[in-house]
Amino acid sequence: MKKYLLLLVFVFVAQISFGQATVSAIKSIPVEYTVVELRPEFPGGNAEFSKFISKNFVTPDVEGLSGVVNITFVIETDGTINDIKIVKDIGSGAGLAAVAMIKKSPKWSVGQMNGTPVRVRYSLPVTIRNY
Repeated sequence: MKKYLLLLVFVFVAQISFGQATVSAIKSIPVEYTVVELRPEFPGGNAEFSKFISKNFVTPDVEGLSGVVNITFVIETDGTINDIKIVKDIGSGAGLAAVAMIKKSPKWSVGQMNGTPVRVRYSLPVTIRNY
């Protein structure tokens, strides 16, 4: 009976010790924009971000194309943009146009948790009305 109990304790302890994520792995996981303590910001704020989108988004020349393209990207600990993904596309190259626009973005201010810079995942809906 003692052998089985000892074996059970050993397996439990091994499971806990091998199941722990390393500090570097935890730091590399992006924090959602809505939960980060100090949110990253586009240079000049939201008004400037809206201007940037208006100036840099090239709407595909497809008559009647309308809808919302959703993309996500990560604002790195140095303010650069990385890991751009199309979450929802309406076709005709609209998603790729949104990705191309975000690739032109200047560095953002850095997001922070507990005073430490963190990677932050940002979700951006881009509304297209091409009538």
